[in-house]
Amino acid sequence: MDGAQWEPVSATASVSSGSVTVTATPDTVRWDMGDGTVVECDGPGTVFSASFDDAGAPSPDCGHTYTRASTGQPHGRFPVTATLTWTVEWTTTTGGGGFLDPLTTSASRGVRVREVHALVTGG
Repeated sequence: MDGAQWEPVSATASVSSGSVTVTATPDTVRWDMGDGTVVECDGPGTVFSASFDDAGAPSPDCGHTYTRASTGQPHGRFPVTATLTWTVEWTTTTGGGGFLDPLTTSASRGVRVREVHALVTGG
């Protein structure tokens, strides 16, 4: 997820006695990786780069390693879905405010995993 998308979003509407502002702030993202794994993150994570050449290194913040290729999946891809949960707060120019129920948005994309390497150690 692009870190630039991990920002509060606000909208203001005028009403007869002032205005109301609603602000949605990203809280967590739940990744359904399509291979039976679900990963929950408190931030956007680090976008993959081909320069990450140490497969044994842990993710810097939120990651997943596929252990099998996506061959045999629909269209040869794992269906990955990211569901973002937002905290929603409202305020008024007259001093009122509070929280609304959390909001969720989601997006999906197919991810092709063509090759999986194994590393045997200790014998």
